[in-house]
Amino acid sequence: MSQINKSFRSGSGLVVVALALLSPLAVSALDFHTGDEVNIPATQVVNDDLYSVGGMLSSAGVVNGDLYAAGGSVLVTGKVSSDVVISGGNLTITGDVGDDVRAVGGTIVVQGAVGGDVLAAGGQINLSGSTVGGDVALAGGKVRLDAATAGDVRVAGGEVYLNAPIAGNVDVQTDKLTLGPSAVVQGTLTYKASKEVVMEAGAVVKGKVTYTPTPKPSPDTRRAFASAFLFIKLLMMLVGGFFFAFAFRRFTTEVTHIAYEEPFKEMGRGLIFLIVMPIVSVILLATVVGIPLGILGIISFIAAMIFGSLFAPVVFGSFLYRFITKKESEVNWKSVLLGVLVFSFMSLVPILGGLAQFFLILLTLGAAVNMKWRVIKEWR
Repeated sequence: MSQINKSFRSGSGLVVVALALLSPLAVSALDFHTGDEVNIPATQVVNDDLYSVGGMLSSAGVVNGDLYAAGGSVLVTGKVSSDVVISGGNLTITGDVGDDVRAVGGTIVVQGAVGGDVLAAGGQINLSGSTVGGDVALAGGKVRLDAATAGDVRVAGGEVYLNAPIAGNVDVQTDKLTLGPSAVVQGTLTYKASKEVVMEAGAVVKGKVTYTPTPKPSPDTRRAFASAFLFIKLLMMLVGGFFFAFAFRRFTTEVTHIAYEEPFKEMGRGLIFLIVMPIVSVILLATVVGIPLGILGIISFIAAMIFGSLFAPVVFGSFLYRFITKKESEVNWKSVLLGVLVFSFMSLVPILGGLAQFFLILLTLGAAVNMKWRVIKEWR
């Protein structure tokens, strides 16, 4: 852990230096916090935009500006005068937000009043604050809206429960839609679902209701799509793996050796990249000078994730081949094929398989970042 913390602190320092160089107009209005645990106490008042990256983040103080945060767990209990932009595993906002809320995470809970729009995507989403002053756009597995909304509501999810006054129109795509007893839709209700909406006692729709049925696919159809998807995914991973292994043999061999030397350290480095890169890009997009660099950062992040997904089986295959043959780590067609096959079938194992794939991608990203950093230091 000490190595990871050290890497995190050094990586965060580099981020701040980069921001100072690349966006001088915004540095004077920047309050940046990083660490395993970041806590903004209730007694603190931040009169600038607040940026925070870490494992567990808590903001109880007053932020007179925007709040940008990314971490495993993010808790915002203090008042934020402008926007809140957060991402992570568990996201909770109990304080009032003056403007918009944008959130991407596993579980998202908004219990405070929001002055502007709410845009959120996650596994489970619950908007239970007093009011939302603008529009609401949500995408998730289970979505519940209990906050009175002044604008339109658009939702895409597996199960959707609306239980609040809505001044605008409602557009929903879901498997199951339920309007609770406090739901009063002033505008139209347009929805696509496998069955008609469930209207609990007290629910009212004052505008026109338009229902488009979406029939559920048969089990045979679902199995056929799943099989085709797995086959195409396996084929793409094989093509990508062989491409990297033989078109960039030296790079592939070097990254594999770095990953094997200190795997846990490289996973930590990959996690830092995964958290810091999107935050830096968002920060740059918030400045006039940094917009091109912010766009480039987002594109680079997406490319890195694609690279990690395609390259992780190559690294993993090299590890397996070394373990089976008891030879030195090497990359050949046998190791690539072995890695791709095992990595692909990991996705069939619930929870643990996905976690294993995630850690392998972190390992690959960390090793690649380490190698590039070594190259940069040599140039210097």
